Amino acid sequence: MASAPTRCIIYPDGSLVTSKIIGIGLDGFVVHSEPSTVLKIPKLHGCLLPDGTIEPDPENEWSSDLSIESTIYERLQGVRGVANYLGNFKDGLLLEYYSNGCLEEHMKKDFLPAWSQRMDWILQIIDVFAACHAKKVLVCDIALRNILLADDYTTRVIDFANSSLCPLEDSGALRNSSGYCSKVEILHVTNVIYSLSCWKKFQVDCVTMGEWPDAEFLPSTMDLPLGDVISKSWSRQFETLDELRHAVVSAMSQELAMSQPRTCVFQKPVFIVCALACAAILVVCLRSRAR
Repeated sequence: MASAPTRCIIYPDGSLVTSKIIGIGLDGFVVHSEPSTVLKIPKLHGCLLPDGTIEPDPENEWSSDLSIESTIYERLQGVRGVANYLGNFKDGLLLEYYSNGCLEEHMKKDFLPAWSQRMDWILQIIDVFAACHAKKVLVCDIALRNILLADDYTTRVIDFANSSLCPLEDSGALRNSSGYCSKVEILHVTNVIYSLSCWKKFQVDCVTMGEWPDAEFLPSTMDLPLGDVISKSWSRQFETLDELRHAVVSAMSQELAMSQPRTCVFQKPVFIVCALACAAILVVCLRSRAR
């Protein structure tokens, strides 16, 4: 009996995808094509017929072609902290493979990284998104699932499918045609900072400034290492990611200064007082013997 047609995933050139699918997004699949690389391809389906031929799904014509994301990766080429883009292959995006997974996956594990490690991640994350803004790119999908860890456990940002390219001559706050702007990205970066501070995923749906959540809908920042900075950011007190970074660095420096042992300041005076007291007692004893 002839085998029934099988639904399958295909490359843009119509050939069958046989490699492992390690990611599924709204606009595409991520294929683990080689040991050190992955290939992001449009979300295309087909029907594998009994004779081995593939019949493309008619709905494939509505799939995106990833050309905008390719252009964004090209603009961000060389930006520290962005996933290494290796060019186009089979009409897909060839990227370096990061086997350590994303921050969201790590938060599900029963392991809390040292605060010093999380501080490093926080600064790396602020820096990479600030660099994207400097390149006039609105990322539009800032989330823990899109922040991967390289072999040295530094962060790498992926997924620019929904990102916007702004003119390079633009100045001030960036904004796209949907009303999404760089100030909203400060909110989403702050949510990542909060998540790293308490090691628990937190995010909100916010596309425009009008959707910015009120304070009563945001979690408490009390007792968090960067609680004051997070609270200020959630109350819109920072205009740019550079301002947010300055506040974070300042808070980290104060925390480090407060954590340094202070007993050494009093050791020398106490030693001197004790020595003088002992000397005085010795003098009194000698005088008593002399008498």
